[in-house]
Amino acid sequence: MNRTEFKQGQVVFSQGDPSDLCYKIERGAVDIRIASYDSKGAMRTVVARTLGHGEVFGEMGIIDDAPRSASAIAVKDTTCVAYTPDEIMGMLEADPKEALAYILTLIQRLRGSNVKILLDGDAT
Repeated sequence: MNRTEFKQGQVVFSQGDPSDLCYKIERGAVDIRIASYDSKGAMRTVVARTLGHGEVFGEMGIIDDAPRSASAIAVKDTTCVAYTPDEIMGMLEADPKEALAYILTLIQRLRGSNVKILLDGDAT
């Protein structure tokens, strides 16, 4: 693990990039942005979430070895702890409380996505 600094507006990673690191925010904030096509075929980018102190991002691709499903951009000067796949998996295997915290984070995000899908579906 190592500490990494990002300046306001700096791209941490882009949607589609290989997943090589997972991050935990120590200071600052990061937007998670998803680019997709709307019903008219125009590209649009939405902020899925803004994350702050203590929150983790980039973990999905570390766990399932898939490309980034979203982009991450620092919205203010930000300091993160960066973990390699081996470091994060080793930590999760060695510390059940930390593993549970990650699982709870993933569940909360999934529930939030489900609600958003339902609400967006009602709007059409």
